[in-house]
Amino acid sequence: MADIQSHPGSSSKVDRRLAAATQTIDELTAQVTALRARVEMLEGQVDTWKKRAAKHKSRVKKLKEGTGRAIADATEAAKKRAQVKAEKKVRQAIADHAVDDHPRAEPMALKDAPALPEASWNVTRLRAAAREQGVPRYSRMSKEQLLDALI
Repeated sequence: MADIQSHPGSSSKVDRRLAAATQTIDELTAQVTALRARVEMLEGQVDTWKKRAAKHKSRVKKLKEGTGRAIADATEAAKKRAQVKAEKKVRQAIADHAVDDHPRAEPMALKDAPALPEASWNVTRLRAAAREQGVPRYSRMSKEQLLDALI
């Protein structure tokens, strides 16, 4: 075996290096401890933020449902207002056109009968009446011919 010779002053150099290494280890251990504490704190915050996110999602869902109901209610109310307005217009039109309290029934034979043409009618009106009654070749007839065919 070889003898390990010690150099004078080498033990103090080793002691200093050992002390420096021990100090570095202590500093690193303190930093690791601080980082672990920070990680635990942040993990706690993650749970808090997850709970808040779940609450906000629930609120958004409720707001969407409420909005849908509000839109449906508003649409239904608008339809009802439009219906009431239309009914009011119909009632007003009926009131405006009521001539007497006892309307007379029109005979069934005259109900769908076309109006009798007159000599004062123009050719366009006579042709329209001829078309309604199904007169053949009405478009080439003169006013007198149309009057004869329609009367």
